[in-house]
Amino acid sequence: MKKLIFGCVLMLFGGICGTGWLIAFSNLVEPAAWSTLLNVFPIVGFGRADGYIVLLFYAIAVLGAVLAIQALKEDK
Repeated sequence: MKKLIFGCVLMLFGGICGTGWLIAFSNLVEPAAWSTLLNVFPIVGFGRADGYIVLLFYAIAVLGAVLAIQALKEDK
């Protein structure tokens, strides 16, 4: 049961923090500076580290989902 709760917390943490960071970053740039939000993620050698941080948060969310699913399978 502890793994299930931990996985759900990681899922929520990763999703909320990743989305919040993405919204905050998109509001920091000047209006019409980015054509899409996909331009937040840097191309190799260019861009900022914010895209990597957002991807890290979403990877944490996926890891939490995997842990929660594994915990559900173990309980049965």
